Amino acid sequence: MKANFKPLGIAAAVAAVSAGYVGTSVADPTANNRGDLALVPYYTVENGFNSGIHIINTTAKTQVVKLRYRRGSDSMDSLDFNLVMSPKDEWVGSIQRDDDDRIFVQTADTTCTAPAATDGKFFMPDTGSDTTVVNFREGADEGYIEVIGMGQTVNELQPIAVSAKHASGVPKDCADVRRNFFRVSTVGDVTENGVHLPALTANGKPGTTCALVVGDPTTYPACGVSGFESTQAGALSVNYFSRDSDGGLEYGANAVHIDNFNDCAMITNQEVIVAGATDPLGYLFPDLDGGSPGYACAGLAAGVDNRGFYDAQVRLDLGQTSIINDWSTNTSSSFEVTTDWVVTLPGQYTMTNIEAFIASLLSPLLPCKANVCDFRDLPVGLSITYYDREEGDFTPEEGDLVVSPAINVAPSGAQLLNEVNVIEWSNGSNEPVLGSNYAVSFQPALDNADQQSGWAELTVSPTALKNQSVWSFTAPGVADPNVPGAPIAVTNTAVPIIGMAVWQRNFGDNAAANYGRAVDHAYGS
Repeated sequence: MKANFKPLGIAAAVAAVSAGYVGTSVADPTANNRGDLALVPYYTVENGFNSGIHIINTTAKTQVVKLRYRRGSDSMDSLDFNLVMSPKDEWVGSIQRDDDDRIFVQTADTTCTAPAATDGKFFMPDTGSDTTVVNFREGADEGYIEVIGMGQTVNELQPIAVSAKHASGVPKDCADVRRNFFRVSTVGDVTENGVHLPALTANGKPGTTCALVVGDPTTYPACGVSGFESTQAGALSVNYFSRDSDGGLEYGANAVHIDNFNDCAMITNQEVIVAGATDPLGYLFPDLDGGSPGYACAGLAAGVDNRGFYDAQVRLDLGQTSIINDWSTNTSSSFEVTTDWVVTLPGQYTMTNIEAFIASLLSPLLPCKANVCDFRDLPVGLSITYYDREEGDFTPEEGDLVVSPAINVAPSGAQLLNEVNVIEWSNGSNEPVLGSNYAVSFQPALDNADQQSGWAELTVSPTALKNQSVWSFTAPGVADPNVPGAPIAVTNTAVPIIGMAVWQRNFGDNAAANYGRAVDHAYGS
């Protein structure tokens, strides 16, 4: 922060609007499909698919939400923007690919966003644009989605809430809302629009009298300043779908929700980050490890980052030792029933030195080596057991008791190499459901051609070639976000996994009769 932090009342005012925090949160994976964090296991624009998302603000307060698309190969941020959702608002959009091979999120929604859409589209930055020198679009035809509650207004009198409020279906002033998401040069000078602190933004238009009254956030509107608190429990409800209009296939489900992910406001700006520069209030945050590095949250010890949640919460909540679901490779002359499994490992990017990792994308002379820059679980090893629905062709001796026996063993050296993986269940001739670039094919019927359907359990384990760690952006005990950082060994060693089996019933030439469904994985842990 700048030494000339002039408005002395701001820091105290931020503490006031954050009052009520008692410490770090305790996250919960929820079964009621609501939370302050949601993860969509898979999106795709391959093979004629587009993937849509619905985000609902279930609360009576204005919510700032980070919507981020992460590419499947290495979970790098490939497209993100902020949503400012008025009370009880819903936002809907879909990710698509055009004839020029550009990927974009399309929406007809009027909810305020930062930045604004271009004719209803948010184009994925690539090296053909003037905003990035790193081609994050490469490999982003498939991936997963993060929906992170960044914070909510302390009351609906805050300027950003007033401007975001819908009237006759249209927000009052989205241009004013966007003024709150620039990068500021002097923290605390509220004549400068943008994000001043994770709990404080300004629209750059202070009134004639601007006196922040400590403990009274209702005075903020006079200064054009908005105060935020943490996103409340159960604030967001998210669901998704993927559709292949040509093939007649559509499937969808609820996102994976985590509640009580963070007890802090985590507002960040949406300006370009210059290569080699660090912006702890920039768009890379919040992420699955928490908020902006170097900024403590009220209720935490002084100087302690609002981070460390990927190990303490996400890995704890989503860590798995095995995956269980159905499979089918059933084909006939008139129709087929086939399955692909999506197996996504969210948050692996938190286990890299992100700046060094991005530098390695720019130059092959700077590889991101294991235990130096790369501390991920990948490649994840698999041990697979196939089962049929009965006892297959196994005949037990009289008097023996058995469960459905294994038909086959795992392919030699089977691994999950990416953050997003698709397992294609095959009989050697059927077409895969998704046509993924991140696919590995398993053929349960290699040894027994009669086996066309059943279930399987995949036991997973992190690679033994690395010391699994989360990368801290600040050295231990140092509150300066510009220091290089350090790896911190994980305590929760089970690999976080989300996903589902995607089923397709394909009636050949009668595409109108085709349909699909998504069935969430069961887990062995």
